[in-house]
This record gives sequence, structure tokens and C-alpha cells, in this order.
Amino acid sequence: MKNRLTILVFFFSLHFAFGQTDVSFHAKGIEGCYTDYYIAFTERGANPVTDGQHEVVITVIHQGKSECYLGKATVKGGKFTNPVMIQKDDMTFVPLNTIFKSLDQNWLEEQDMATLNDITDGMSNVFVTKDNYELRMFFYTFVHPNVRANRKAPPADVLLKK
Repeated sequence: MKNRLTILVFFFSLHFAFGQTDVSFHAKGIEGCYTDYYIAFTERGANPVTDGQHEVVITVIHQGKSECYLGKATVKGGKFTNPVMIQKDDMTFVPLNTIFKSLDQNWLEEQDMATLNDITDGMSNVFVTKDNYELRMFFYTFVHPNVRANRKAPPADVLLKK
């Protein structure tokens, strides 16, 4: 009984530790391209993003609607570095911070600065600007091509043979 309770508490802890932000964030019902990218990346997973400059999809969420743009970002040691570039119609790139105001200071104060620019499963964290835009990058060249389901364990009587 004690072991079962410990395991149950462990799984609930995992759910809250790894799912809290995204669950509440996605409960908003975001329209547009963001949801498709997010679902694809969470279902498929992604290879670790290597050092260098990479093409990205920059998602911009505002008032429950999303738009997606092409861009590029430089990665060093599993973290992206600034400036992140967004592509214009004439195929040139400009720094993303020339389009969006700086980050919301209240939001920024609540963040762990050591992990702010981390890339997990091919995705950056969600960033919030002063103008209440939410931004996230998807490193689309690193996403796995197919959904990778969890492998189910065989029945206990098969796995735990004497």
C-alpha cells in the first residue's frame, strides 16, 4: 500500500512539474497555427538541437490567435542566443526585437534566468512581451518524422519470470 501511494504521488508530481505551464497555457484554446506545431512537437519529440544557426518557426500568440513566421536562431550549448531573426517578405532577416517591444518585466522577474533560453523537445520556452504577445520558437528541422508512442510493458507474469 505504501509503495502504491509513493508511486501515485510521484506521477502526480511529474504531471505538475512538467505539465502545469503548458496545460494552463493551452487551455486557453489558441486559434491558428500554434496548436498544430505544439501538438506535432509534443507527440513526436525532437532530437537535441545542435550548436549553430538554425531555421525556426516563430509563433506569435495574441488575444487567443496565433500567427507563424519563418526565422532563424543561433544555438550554443542547448540554448538559443540573441538576437533571434525573423524573415521579411523580401527574404531578408531582421532582429525579432525590432518588431516586438521588450519582454514584460513582471513576467521576466518570475522566470528562472538559468533556463530561460533552454530548448526542450525542439521548442523554446514561451516568452511574454510588454504588449502581451506570447512568443515561442519551434526548431522544426529537429522534430522526429513520426509519432513515437511509449512502448508498453509486457504483463508482469512474462516480464518477471523466476
